[in-house]
Parts: sequence; structure tokens; C-alpha cells
Amino acid sequence: MNRPRAAGTAAAIALVVLVAGLFVPLPLFVIAPGSAVSVGERVTLGRAPDELSGELLLTTVRIFRPNVLGVVQAWVTRTHDLLPQGEVVPEGVDAGEYEEAQRALFRESSEVAAAVGLRRAGEDVGISGKGARVSQLSPGSPAAEVLRVGDVITAVDGQPVEVASDLVSALALRGSGERVLLGVQREGASAEVPVALGAVEGLDRPGLGVAVGTADLDVSLPFPVEVDQGRIGGPSAGLMIALTVFDLADPGDLTAGRRIAGTGTIDLDGEVGPVGGVDAKVVAAREAGATVFLVPEYEASLAREVAGDDLEVLPVANLDDAIAALGAPA
Repeated sequence: MNRPRAAGTAAAIALVVLVAGLFVPLPLFVIAPGSAVSVGERVTLGRAPDELSGELLLTTVRIFRPNVLGVVQAWVTRTHDLLPQGEVVPEGVDAGEYEEAQRALFRESSEVAAAVGLRRAGEDVGISGKGARVSQLSPGSPAAEVLRVGDVITAVDGQPVEVASDLVSALALRGSGERVLLGVQREGASAEVPVALGAVEGLDRPGLGVAVGTADLDVSLPFPVEVDQGRIGGPSAGLMIALTVFDLADPGDLTAGRRIAGTGTIDLDGEVGPVGGVDAKVVAAREAGATVFLVPEYEASLAREVAGDDLEVLPVANLDDAIAALGAPA
């Protein structure tokens, strides 16, 4: 006598589970094409700028937690990557704190990019830092066993680290499990510390499992440069910000009426470093009507795979490469 009722109850439970699966976010993240943002509209110089005849666009990825339908869509969409939550936000790190750390990286990268762009335009600038200070450690990560909050990383395999973005650039091409030798300062003492990296799959970003900021960052500009951050995080807009500041400060015409998109970190020497999500960023650039896409040289082949015939991909190693590739004198 109770079987119909039990069957009905089971069906109702199954329906609730199905509906919940459609709407409740899962412990996964999707990396998808974001937007292409006009940098010139977000940069303000503390003097009269040289107006841009075209546009320079930074490109972003969109990161979100999917429901079941979102997972299926990510599986069948070429430029969507599906990653476990721990590979985007390090285990044990609060998502809000991680987002703020990424926003801090953008602000710092913007300062470095502004200085590099103005210096290339012939302005007198100064920029320095004393290393990448560890502000947070992911529990269970390789770095957590050998580093402490407050440590300052000053080198990677002998390569100097002056600002936090230098550390990002130095690790960007390393593989998961690869060991690196860190120069570390702790409480006035220096040491060399070997650490094995853990990769963030899909973003091509192996990591230490740390959040960092620049120790004693000092940027001296001849006039203020302000960059409206909006909701953007991370250091990958550095190249496009540096190019925008250069074009606004230099009397030449870098854009020549074009819509030029791109991505790449930039360091104190103007070197362009690789980033993640290049294929998704190319899609964002193409959908925004860009005709040129600047990309770190190591990621040009991936960019070309999805660029199509109407978007020219230009690989660059540094700021001078980018300026020369766009047709301005080096």
C-alpha cells in the first residue's frame, strides 16, 4: 500500500536534485572569453595628453562557478576551460582575499607599466622595489613548508626579483613539479630556498602557493598617471597600459586609427611576460573588432589557432618590440 507513495517521494527527491543541479554552482571554475577594454578611456595623465587616433584594448577572461548546464557548455566550447576550484583559488585561501590580491597585482602592474611607458617616451622616471613580500601561504602547498608570511623573495634561480610582477614573469613558463631556487630574505638574513612548483592547469601558471606584494615599491613619475581599474585583476594588462601611456605621452601616432588589442605582463626593463587564457582573450579581441593582437612571443602559436583571418597576431618580447611591430620607430 505504501509503494506508490514511496515511488512518488523518490521522484520528487530526484526532481529536487535535478533542479538544484541546474542552478546550484559546483566546486569548479570556468575560464571563458571576457571583454576587450579601451585603455585610453581609463588612463589619465597629469598633463595634456597627445590624443589617440585609434584604440589600445586590454583583454580579459571571465571566471565563474558553473552549474551543471555551465559544465556541459564548457566541455563543448573550445575556448572555455573547466578547472577544479583549487586550481584557480589556492586551497585554504578565501576567494575574496584571492580576488583582492589579484586587484593589488593590477594596481602594482599599472604603476610599473606607467613608468615604463613614460620612460620609453623620454620622460624622467624612477621605479624600484626590494623584492616580492609573501602576504599569504596556501596550506599544504610546497611553499608553505619552506616560506613564511613576511619573507621577501629577491631572486628566482639567480634572476633578480624587484617587484611582485617579476616573480610572476619568472615562474610563468615553468612546469608543474619543477624545482626552483629562491633567494629569500627573512628577518635580516638571506638564504637560498629550493621549492617545487605546482601548476595552475589551463592558465599556464605554475605557482608557489603564495600571495605576494612588492616590498618597498617606489615609483617616481614626472607627473601623475591614474588608471581606472574597474573590476580587473592580475598583471596581464601591463603591456597594453605601457603602450597606452607611451602613446599618450609621445607626439607620434602609434595606433594610426587601428583597434589594437593584446595581453602580456611587463617588468621594470620593459620585458613582456606570458599570461594565461590567451585563446579566450583572442576571442574577446576578435569580438570587439580588433584587427591586431599583441601577444607574448611564447604564446603566439596558441593565439594564431583561434585568431582567424581578420585578426593579425604579433608576437613581442618587450615594449620596443611592440612599438616596432606597430610601425613606430624603435
